[in-house]
Amino acid sequence: MPFAKNAVSNLTSKLKRLLRELAVWLFRLIGSEVIDSRTGRSLGRGLILPWRGRIHLLGFHHSFVPVPQHQNRLTYWHREIAFTAHGEVDFPRTRKVSPPPAQPHTLLLLLDHRPPGAVAETLAVWEAAGFAAGDILLVHGGSASDFAAIAHPNKLHLAGRAHTTTHHQREKQSYSELLALSCEWLRTQPHTHILFHEYDHLPLTKNLPARLLELARREDADLLGVELYRVDASTHPHWLSNESKTYNSPVALSMLGTGHFWTREAWEAVALDRALDGWYLELDMPTTAHRLGFRARRIDQQGRFVKALEKHRPAFEAAVEAGAWSLHPVKDGPTISRIQAHLRGLAANPNAR
Repeated sequence: MPFAKNAVSNLTSKLKRLLRELAVWLFRLIGSEVIDSRTGRSLGRGLILPWRGRIHLLGFHHSFVPVPQHQNRLTYWHREIAFTAHGEVDFPRTRKVSPPPAQPHTLLLLLDHRPPGAVAETLAVWEAAGFAAGDILLVHGGSASDFAAIAHPNKLHLAGRAHTTTHHQREKQSYSELLALSCEWLRTQPHTHILFHEYDHLPLTKNLPARLLELARREDADLLGVELYRVDASTHPHWLSNESKTYNSPVALSMLGTGHFWTREAWEAVALDRALDGWYLELDMPTTAHRLGFRARRIDQQGRFVKALEKHRPAFEAAVEAGAWSLHPVKDGPTISRIQAHLRGLAANPNAR
C-alpha cells in the first residue's frame, strides 16, 4: 500500500510539473518581451495580466524591479510603469575587519546526510583535490547510527531538522544550527577561511582554495558566492516570500547555497547574528553578511557550472574543458568516479592546474 501511494504521488508531481511547463511555454509564446528601461537589455518574455487591481507577471524567468517611467510631456490620463534589474552586487565594506593573514588556512566544511559509504566516497574526492583530512569538517545531518559509523576524525552531527527540507524555499531551509556548531568547533582551530560545500557540489581543480583566496584578495571580499544577486524590492520569488516588515535595511542579497567561501571573521559574525531567522538560507546568509558590513562578491564566470538542477549544468567533460572550478549537482556514481580519477590525474601532474 505505501508503494502504491508513493507511485501515485510521484505521478501526480510529474503531471503538475508537465502542466506548469506547458503553461509557462504558453505564457512566453503569447506574452510580451520586457526591456530593461535602464540598460535596454531584454528581461525575457511572459504574460503581463492586470487582475483585481494588481499586475500579475506570468512565465518570466528573470526577476526585475518595477519603476515609474519618466515622461517628457506631462499628462494626467496616461502613466507608465517600466521595469529594470538590480546592478551587480558591488557594495563597499562598511565594517572594520582584521588584515589578511600572512599564512591563510582554509577549512572545507562539508555538509552531507547520506550513509557512511557514500560519505567516504565524497571525502575521497576532496582528498584527491588536495585537502588533508584534518582540514575537512564533516557536518552530518543523517541518522545517529550513520553518523557514528562514519570514519572521519572531524565530524559534527546536526540534531535539528531545519536543514532537512523537501521544498527548501517554501519550508525556509536554514543552516543556523550548522553555523553555530561549526563556530563552536572552530574555537580551537587555526583556520582563517571557510569553504562551505554541500555533498553534491564537487571540485574539478586541485587548487580550489588558492583560486578562491586570490579572487577574494583581488575583489577585497569577505564572502564569495555563486549566483550572487540583489533581490530587494524586486519580483524575485524568494524575496517575495521572505520579505518582512521587521527588516529595515534597503538591501537584500541572494546566492546559491551549495557552495561559498568566507573569511572566518565573516562566517562567525553571521553565525552569531540571527536577526533573519525564518528567512530561507540563500537570502539569510548573504543579506546578514552585507548588513553587518562585510563585502560580498560573486564568483564570476563560474555560475554556469553550478546550478540548482542537473539538467541546467554542463556535463562533466564539457565543464572540465571550459575551465570549471567545481560542478553542481553531481549525484550519480559514474560521474563522481570520473571526477575522482580526473583529480588524481591532476595531482600526479605538477604542471596541471
